[in-house]
Amino acid sequence: MITAVLASALVLVFLKYRHLRAEWQGLGREVSTASRSLRNADRDLRTLFDQSSIAVFLLDHNDRTVLYANETALAAFGVRSEEQFSAEVLQKPDAWADAPHSLLNFEEYIARTARSGLQTFELRYVPSGRPPIWLDCSLSVISYRGEQAVMFTGVNITVRKFKEAADRFRHQAMSSMAGDRGLHTTLDHLVNMAEIHLPGSRCGIMVHDVEAGKLRWVGGHSLPNAFMEHMDGLPVAFGAASSGTAVFIRGRVVSRDIRSDDRWDRYREEGESADVRACWSEPVLGSGGELLGTFDVYHSQPWTPGDDDIDALTGPIAIASLAIERHQAKGQLEQMVLSEQMVRRISTDLLTLNAEEADEGIARTCRGLGEFYRADRVFLCQLEEVSSQVFVSHEWQAPGVAPLRDSNGRKYPVRENSVATLFADKASFILTADDAIPPALDFLHELLSVESKQSLLLAVVYQGERMCGLLAIQITAAVNPWTPQRIHTSELMANLFGSALTRNELLHSLTYQAVHDQLTGLYNRHKLESFMDQEVARCTRYGSSFSLVIFDLDHFKSINDRFGHNEGDAVLAGVSRLLKEGVRESEIAGRWGGEEFLIILPETTLDSAVPVADRLRGAIEAHRFSIPERVTISVGVAAFRLGDSPHEIIQRADAALYSAKESGRNCVKSTF
Repeated sequence: MITAVLASALVLVFLKYRHLRAEWQGLGREVSTASRSLRNADRDLRTLFDQSSIAVFLLDHNDRTVLYANETALAAFGVRSEEQFSAEVLQKPDAWADAPHSLLNFEEYIARTARSGLQTFELRYVPSGRPPIWLDCSLSVISYRGEQAVMFTGVNITVRKFKEAADRFRHQAMSSMAGDRGLHTTLDHLVNMAEIHLPGSRCGIMVHDVEAGKLRWVGGHSLPNAFMEHMDGLPVAFGAASSGTAVFIRGRVVSRDIRSDDRWDRYREEGESADVRACWSEPVLGSGGELLGTFDVYHSQPWTPGDDDIDALTGPIAIASLAIERHQAKGQLEQMVLSEQMVRRISTDLLTLNAEEADEGIARTCRGLGEFYRADRVFLCQLEEVSSQVFVSHEWQAPGVAPLRDSNGRKYPVRENSVATLFADKASFILTADDAIPPALDFLHELLSVESKQSLLLAVVYQGERMCGLLAIQITAAVNPWTPQRIHTSELMANLFGSALTRNELLHSLTYQAVHDQLTGLYNRHKLESFMDQEVARCTRYGSSFSLVIFDLDHFKSINDRFGHNEGDAVLAGVSRLLKEGVRESEIAGRWGGEEFLIILPETTLDSAVPVADRLRGAIEAHRFSIPERVTISVGVAAFRLGDSPHEIIQRADAALYSAKESGRNCVKSTF
């Protein structure tokens, strides 16, 4: 019985064993199949990644080493193997950009992926010696070779990011141009835009200074300051590096290697110090074909632009042309406003001067005009109508410029008709060093010479319909400085000079008439009274003395009655001429009224005044007038006494005159 039970138990155990063995063998086959499937899946995944244009690499979840990287990823990060990827990229913080694109930022994304799953972000990476790249990235956790791994995928969005940056700089350039933030700001944005389109390049924009004939560095700061300062002021000439040559020939200049380019002979040392090896200069032209400047592209290695590079620079050059033209138009408008303000100020100044201030005002205007134009000299020539001679009446010259030759009061003969013919159909005439001076302006040879780079503008000055002179402006400039606006302003200034001269002559005439007797040309009574007041005040203050002579013509009424008033006027005019000839410059003579005349003798005692009066009496008596009889005068002389008023000394001189008449006329009487 016991034996039967044990046998049954052994049978059951054996059957159980066979069943378990079969299950174990089946499980082994399943594990083997799963492993083969997993290996096949890993192999298929790698095959898929290797053929992808997306950058993919897998990181060990624990030590962050690279388990796998496809060729796109290796190329994107500038390495050749997973080992190099781990050592030179993922374990080297200096290989990464600053935040938010640093290695620390990348590791934070990995940590978040482990905690919360998928992470997406944009990454900017700069491989050694290559342009930067942009990747649109994602991080996720996957199983790889039976272990957890972090999978990185990155789509190259560099072209899109560069386009966005270029569009941003284009927008900033247009905004700064519209907002008048300065030409240099606009051009800086355009340089940044070009440098994005042309990776590895450093760019600059130079603007053509037409008056100086030079190029000015205005846009771009990628090159060293020393190099930019040295290139600033580059002449427009063949052989002036690439930029100056491009403007000179009005075409593209490519210096593939400045070490072997003769055009860089004078600038090679500065270029090599700035790590410049190649330069491409493209002229910037205006809407009318005028040269505005150059757009310059520099490289640190020998280089020649391709068609794509030339196309990429087309947009920035077009905007630069628009910006420079707009800036120049604004400058011209500001210059016009300044010109108008100058003309308005000068016209107000010239046309409100009194007669005594006229010369000083014209000289001041010459100086203002010269400083405004940055001229070498400005001078005014006046033409005498009667003698047909020209002379320099006013001159201004810039510091360091010699005055005109032989201009101090010298007069030069001219043929007025010839000068008028020269300006018959124009208000101004321009002479350069290459021009011969016309015969009508031959006197200029004796005043100045027009040297190289100098020009002389002559604008005719009119008084009414009569040509009365020339306004001359001499300027030294590399190119023609005479823009239409400047010529127009100069002609307008010549008109103002003509108006000022006319007004000055009128003021002199009115002033003369106000203080002079019309018939005799001597001072009138009103002016004589003014002189008397001044002389009495002077002698009272300083304790000095003067004498007064009063005389009238004997029997003048009889002359008028017998010979007529015309002959009487002729006698008065003749006496006046003798009187002018008989007095010194310091002595004052005038017509006191009718046939009565007065002479003031400053610093003259009575004893000295009497002989003066008697000489005059004798000269008149000896003179033969137009009437057939002698003309004589009676004279009274008085000396100033301290405390006298003008009326008192005149009364005493009158009393002496009356005494002379009472004594038979044609004599001199005096009184203290």
